[in-house]
Amino acid sequence: MNPKSEKIPFSIHRMIRQNLSKRNLTVSWLARKINIRPISLHQQLDRSTLQVNRLWSICQALELNIFQEIANRLERENQSQKAVEKGMELSQIDAEVDGLKKRIELLENENKTLKEVISLLKG
Repeated sequence: MNPKSEKIPFSIHRMIRQNLSKRNLTVSWLARKINIRPISLHQQLDRSTLQVNRLWSICQALELNIFQEIANRLERENQSQKAVEKGMELSQIDAEVDGLKKRIELLENENKTLKEVISLLKG
């Protein structure tokens, strides 16, 4: 497969800019932090690609693990693909996950109640 034809399902550049914005930081601040000129970083963040070593230094400067976000999104995409291969819709998986979360919550509440009853019986 031609690497140029593959599309990343999210923008790493946008993620970096959003993180800066949330922290009230500027691209110029980040550029100084990673020892490059602000105009160079602006240009790099406007391109469709970003070198791994540059992304690494940005992650370190922002104390942000973009690689983990990429891994999480790849995992979700792989799970979705596997589900499609098995004939399951993503909405079915989400519904199943929601049901399991509710069941966990009910079981945790039941466990808490039983612990309280046991402590009352002992006291």
